[in-house]
Amino acid sequence: MTQKTYPLTFEQILNLVLQLPAQEQEEDLLTVFDRIGKNTQSKGLTEEILEELLADES
Repeated sequence: MTQKTYPLTFEQILNLVLQLPAQEQEEDLLTVFDRIGKNTQSKGLTEEILEELLADES
């Protein structure tokens, strides 16, 4: 599997964050990561699949 990266500048990240509702802008990073993790698990992502996706193939 080929891993794609999408480099973003800090300005692009800030613009994306500013598009979020105000309540979500105030969430801490760990809360956001936890929500993302739960969402992906509910869609079928397992730890094994994640490890495969993150494997360094260099």
